[in-house]
Amino acid sequence: MGALWANRKWRYAVLACVTALVVAVACALVLTADGTDGASRAVRAKASGGTDATAWKPDPHGTATATGKAVLKLRFALNVFYLPRYNPYKQTPFAPEYKIDLKAFPASPGQNAGPVRNVRVSLDLTAFKGKAEIHDVNKGYGCVRTGFRVDCALEDIKSGEGALFVPFSVTPKRPGTALGPAGSFTMTVRSADAPTIRHTTRLIVGSPYLTARHDYPRLTDVRAGGEMRLTPAFGNKGDTAVDGGVSLVISSQEATLLPRYGNCRYNKPSGATLAWCDFPGPLPAGAAYETDGPVVAVADRTARTGDVFFSVWRTVDADYLSRLPATAPRGSGAPLRLRPVDGSAFTGIDTRPSESAGAGQGFETTQLYDVEAIGFTIKGKIGQETDVTVPYPRGQGWSRPDGPGKLWVTLPQGVTLIDVPPESHSGDIPYCYPDPEKQGRAVCPGPEPPGTVMRVRIDKRVEGALGSITAHSYPSVDPNQQNNTAPVKVEYLP
Repeated sequence: MGALWANRKWRYAVLACVTALVVAVACALVLTADGTDGASRAVRAKASGGTDATAWKPDPHGTATATGKAVLKLRFALNVFYLPRYNPYKQTPFAPEYKIDLKAFPASPGQNAGPVRNVRVSLDLTAFKGKAEIHDVNKGYGCVRTGFRVDCALEDIKSGEGALFVPFSVTPKRPGTALGPAGSFTMTVRSADAPTIRHTTRLIVGSPYLTARHDYPRLTDVRAGGEMRLTPAFGNKGDTAVDGGVSLVISSQEATLLPRYGNCRYNKPSGATLAWCDFPGPLPAGAAYETDGPVVAVADRTARTGDVFFSVWRTVDADYLSRLPATAPRGSGAPLRLRPVDGSAFTGIDTRPSESAGAGQGFETTQLYDVEAIGFTIKGKIGQETDVTVPYPRGQGWSRPDGPGKLWVTLPQGVTLIDVPPESHSGDIPYCYPDPEKQGRAVCPGPEPPGTVMRVRIDKRVEGALGSITAHSYPSVDPNQQNNTAPVKVEYLP
């Protein structure tokens, strides 16, 4: 979820990745590719983390302090590993990824901390013996395997940086392995100058297969500021119950969530865009539920399109980058509860069945075709050339069906456009070019997924200099033409 995406395309890209969210979220830190080159060892991911990402620790030993240097934290490792049973009659099922996320922090705010030196990770995987094969040991992180032991040499981790990787993979091996608890395996993190971190993961033979309802119709003609209702529904088509409860995570784009339910935490007391609701107790194999009340979202006043998305996670291993702390604001109403439903039509993700599932509902507002130009500011020093991202307008209709859309930018006085021919740069990002019909005006093509860029030079300071950006739309479709033009300002940096 993770959570949470910049736009609907990113949301569904993440959905295909995990389930999703699945939200959102973990795909933004994709550093788990198996390395084969020592140069990739201990990638120092400057992981920004999600909301209160470090507040929840997998176990009491999840933090180690390097005296006078940095704090090394285990931000994530699975607490429960569900090993699917071997089935000779179909493709070998996918086992979960055992992802490790370590990060070094300054021991004190503002401290100029040194690195945590010579970090080593050791895993005792004896619990898999006779049940699974260990393979794809991550050599890029210095990992080597000896029997059912994997050791990884990460070298140093600088303060503010980290290592996010999958040290090994497993494949179910023995047919007829009994369902249920099968012991545990341990991870130990040592370094030259920090206390040891230990983490234990329970091993369970069998796998939940989380699913979600997907037949939510796209809403049209939603009034800006109007309410929308979505009833999340999910199930478990696996052969094993989810132990320890499930968490429902709801996020919104171009809409806010009403804080209605007392057992849900929200990222803001008002104007929330993320809700986290925990449901205790197991999710049995074969069971399916929907919430007994709807999630209510209010479309933003400026919204043209948006969506409301939900995902279901195993609470014990839910998306740690989006997890809201216990102190987050709670809803003011009665708890949100679950009621049984027929989940036979619900679907999930085959590659990661036990982790999460999710779905969403898109919407369009009555302002869909009201094109509104977005103003921007050119920032730079006198005499400096700078690239400026030109924002695309809100609303549909500025991009013509018979060709690409265009924006017209009249530059503020004292600013000159630099022509950047396509052959002079690499990449797919288009640059604005001089308008052959009017001097001092730029034509900015779009819409392209990477965005459009304008290169300018700030020649001199002109107090109060003001330009404009204009997007074209047809008055017959977009009667409100007054917001098709917005200001372009200049900020002179020292």
